[in-house]
Parts: sequence; C-alpha cells; structure tokens
Amino acid sequence: PLVLVQEADPAKGGATLQALRGECPEDLQPDIFEKGWTHTIYMRVVEFQRVSLKTIVEAVLLCSPNYLNQTSLPLCVPGEPESQPLAFAKETMLWASPANAGAMELANEIAATFPNLTVSTAEAPGPATHMLLYLNEDSFSDARLADQVQQARKDKLKIVMAHENDPDLGGCEFGRMFEVTPQELIADGLYKTLARSCFPGRHHPVSLALLAKDLGATPARSGSVASMSRLSASIAE
Repeated sequence: PLVLVQEADPAKGGATLQALRGECPEDLQPDIFEKGWTHTIYMRVVEFQRVSLKTIVEAVLLCSPNYLNQTSLPLCVPGEPESQPLAFAKETMLWASPANAGAMELANEIAATFPNLTVSTAEAPGPATHMLLYLNEDSFSDARLADQVQQARKDKLKIVMAHENDPDLGGCEFGRMFEVTPQELIADGLYKTLARSCFPGRHHPVSLALLAKDLGATPARSGSVASMSRLSASIAE
C-alpha cells in the first residue's frame, strides 16, 4: 500500500497535489494518484501534525491482518484539542461583520460545534464579546472592514483571527495579509497576535477547537457530551 504525504510548506519544497503529479513520470501517475490511496498533508504545528501522523498510522494499520475488515479506526492522542469536549461556560457573543466575507460561515460552524456561543452578523458589534477576523485572499476588499477592525481595537474588543488555508475558500499564504491589510493596522500591531490556521479535511476539527479555545471555550463538565459528539461527527466526515 501507499500513503501519499504531501508537504505543505513551500519553503520545504511544498506544492499543490496537481503540481506534484505533474513532476511525476506519466507512467507512474495512474498507480500513485488514481488508486484512491490515503492522502494527508504533513503539518509541523504540533496539533495539526498529530492528525497527519494518525492518518498515516491508520492507513498502515488498516492494511494489517487484524484490521482488514475495517474501514476506519478511532485513533486518538491524549490531550489533543479535537477530542476534548469544549463549551462556553459564560455568555459569549461572536461578531462576524458583513464586511468580512466568509466570517459568518465560520462563526456559525464554531457555534454549531460548541455549545453556548451566540453569533451576531449585525453591522456593528453591539454587545459582542469578540470579533472574528477571517483572513483569506479577499480580506479587506471591503473598505468597511479596516475601519471596523480599527474601532474594535480602540474599544478593546477582543479580535480572534482565522487564516484560511483551503484554496477552495480563498486560502492563501499569510504573507498576502501584509499586502492587503492597511498599513496603519499592521503598524498598530494587528498581527502580533497569532492567527489560527483553518485547514480543510481531517485537520479542520483541530482548527475549530483552537478557535473555540481562543474565544474562551473550556473543557465541558462531566456529563456534557454534546460538543464532543458534534466534533466527533465532524472528524468522521
């Protein structure tokens, strides 16, 4: 069996799967890229790296005699964020500005996964406790967003940033943010705070869990398994 492990970092030779296929001899391409082999992107941030390693281990185990009749294995690593039942213990409202395309969808996904989070898509933050700044190739194309971010920082409204990495959702290298973000926001230290990476596929539940923690989610009390069930379903998909 083969396990396709794709390098994600361009600085380390990373490329799209299409580009890597183009570099492969044509006679080998069907056997490598068209047989449905397990594929994972190798990450170096530890929370995401665990997912990559689990995917590799699972693919190998499923080819071993003890697991030939199974299609998946419930592998987990103690302490991994995607396996923790998280919830918001106090009232939390996340503002997703209409000027920030994609923010509403991500905010609603977080709220659907972890209990007790309210999402606002009003023109202004109002009683929101946090602002979600969703970063992709189209960020700041709406001039209103820069003014809103600037005002949020002035008002001490906590901003949680999510950096999209899925090309289908406008994902891009983070360096682009320094090209499209107004210079006054950069100079004011907007990006001194870590932006959470949003990855697709099996890495996506980790992104959601880390964002939830940034918003104040904590391990749910024993007996509260709603968020765990939803996140487990997300991992399975």
